[in-house]
Amino acid sequence: MSLRKHINQNCKDCIYDSSAPGTWRQQVALCSIKSCPFWDIRAKPTSPIPESTLRWYGVDLAEYQRLMGNIKEV
Repeated sequence: MSLRKHINQNCKDCIYDSSAPGTWRQQVALCSIKSCPFWDIRAKPTSPIPESTLRWYGVDLAEYQRLMGNIKEV
């Protein structure tokens, strides 16, 4: 398994909830566990996260934009 696939699977197994709003990538991008070794390199969503989903998680648009600026690709 590639490093990217391993990280994606780890994050998906950790945080993804199929009954919650958002795709697995959107949910992973909104992860707030900064002590996780994968936090800085977690998956990015492939499309913008809808404001309704951000509101459901209690994230405002400015905070989301800040979070997205901190995500790096591997």
